[in-house]
Amino acid sequence: MPSPAQPSQKKYWYKISVDSLRLWGAFIALTFVGIGGYWGYGLLQRHILERQVDVAIEEATHLLERLAGEKGLAPYRGEYQDAEGSLEKAKLAATTGDFDEALTSAERSRTLLQSIQDALRQRSPAGEAQFIAVQGGVEYRRGERGEWRQARGRVVLYPGDYVKTSSGGSAEVMTVDGSLFTVRPDTVILVARSSPEAEASGERTIALESGWVDLSTSRTASRITTPGAEARVSHRSQAVVTYDESKREGRFAAIEGGMEVTTPDGQKRRIGELEQVVQTAESLSQARPLPQAPLILGPEDNFEVSRAASDRLVLTWEPVDGAVGYSLQISRNRLFVDNIIDVEGRTKTRATVGLRGAGAFLWRVAATDAQGTQSPWTSPRRFRVSAAAAAAEQASRPRAPEEDGSAAGERPAEGPA
Repeated sequence: MPSPAQPSQKKYWYKISVDSLRLWGAFIALTFVGIGGYWGYGLLQRHILERQVDVAIEEATHLLERLAGEKGLAPYRGEYQDAEGSLEKAKLAATTGDFDEALTSAERSRTLLQSIQDALRQRSPAGEAQFIAVQGGVEYRRGERGEWRQARGRVVLYPGDYVKTSSGGSAEVMTVDGSLFTVRPDTVILVARSSPEAEASGERTIALESGWVDLSTSRTASRITTPGAEARVSHRSQAVVTYDESKREGRFAAIEGGMEVTTPDGQKRRIGELEQVVQTAESLSQARPLPQAPLILGPEDNFEVSRAASDRLVLTWEPVDGAVGYSLQISRNRLFVDNIIDVEGRTKTRATVGLRGAGAFLWRVAATDAQGTQSPWTSPRRFRVSAAAAAAEQASRPRAPEEDGSAAGERPAEGPA
């Protein structure tokens, strides 16, 4: 016969089991609630982002259509076409579900078109320039003693204002005459007060204190000064100007069109297309040719590759006469800031890139000759990695490119060399 203690033991065991089941049930229920909440939050965020994209695309489209019939648009035709291209990129990214890229491109198109509209209607006659796009760490300051503030699109800049970028920052600034300045990382510029001569011709002046600036002029010439020289960049031209404060060295390169560089003691150099002049202290070198930019062979622009099909992508370009090496950059943003891959000194004209994760990427190449002079960068091309088989990947960065077994190089110095 069972002892008197046995029934109580069974009852006690049974009671503990019910409590445990209740605890486990509550835990499982909370887990499902948490998963459901996280999933729902993700859907909500995606819906909000998608809505922001729709609004930005719609507003940019209306601005594009409105400005198409504006009188006086001709001087801003280049910027208008740039905005049109950004809008098309936004629409393409939206159709493929890349809403982050779609929002970036749509906002840039909208801001650029709004700036053109402001210039045509002269809403800000006292301003000299305006931020068009900002990426990473970018600050501006009103005058010599103002506080540094975080830059953002459409902030107006006045004579005496400074713009400063960090090592991971870049910005596009458009002056009221339609010239577009791209302020590269680790750069300080001053929105200068133009000389009477420049004012009379409607030319604006930007002072480069240190770093690297790309510029594209529109209907008038623009001036950019360094501590040792002044460059007058002709209208409808593209140029690159750098200044190394520690070496007191400036470089002036014309990509399209031309410019004239003058020193305080009266030296002058005329720089033609694909030429460069180096300024050391107050001395100017003779104009020397730049290498040609490489011609990209493949893949085609907007190429899409499935992560399931392959984890590698081959980038190829034609060799450049006289080139001893090539630089390669891959980025998630069109300003090529905080690049995923940034290597130089590659000797071959192909690179095999390992793919991790999904998304859209931009890439470009430049050639370097035996004197260390770098060519212009190629126009960026885009490739997209399909999300079909990449959802499980945690890292969304391509691996460093391979060059038949060689390791990726170190991050190169910015600017033409």
